[in-house]
Amino acid sequence: MDSGESGTSATATDPLTPYNFHIQNKPTHIMLKGTELLNAIAAMPEGTTRTEQCRACGYEIDGRLHFTDFFTAILEAKGEIKTEEQRNDELIQQYPEQSDILTELLEDYDSEAIEEFIEYFGEENLESFTDAYQGEMSGAEFAQQLVTDCYCLDIPAFVCIDWEETWEELRYDFTELSGHIFSQNF
Repeated sequence: MDSGESGTSATATDPLTPYNFHIQNKPTHIMLKGTELLNAIAAMPEGTTRTEQCRACGYEIDGRLHFTDFFTAILEAKGEIKTEEQRNDELIQQYPEQSDILTELLEDYDSEAIEEFIEYFGEENLESFTDAYQGEMSGAEFAQQLVTDCYCLDIPAFVCIDWEETWEELRYDFTELSGHIFSQNF
């Protein structure tokens, strides 16, 4: 804070002062969230830079500004980023006749994987999701895992295998949807 010589000092009404500056023995890196964050940004003078906003809203820790966290918090506050719970609820609302199966699947699996499955295989096959789902990975990673698991191979590091080409051969029985691998034989 300024000694007052320049005529400025940090006060609770100064929107560029971290909101918790006046609290004794409290860290100044408490990050504003939700409407509190949006209100703080709205109260800042026109022309305030994103750097100043980020700092004033508590997104500076140990001298480093955490812009990703700051912008993510803004998007969440505006409702432009959905939480996993919101995505789960929307999925259940979209397929009310499958709500029991979806509720059970959402306890163990990501909603994105379930959505990809429904889009590709259809909601009528939802009961086969657990049989079809192989995990979240690239095709080449899946090919390597499948060969290693099925054939118990301990391949020396100097041996080079084209896992991309191996995946291409496996594509007759498996499909990759947004990084999720599914068996087509369920």
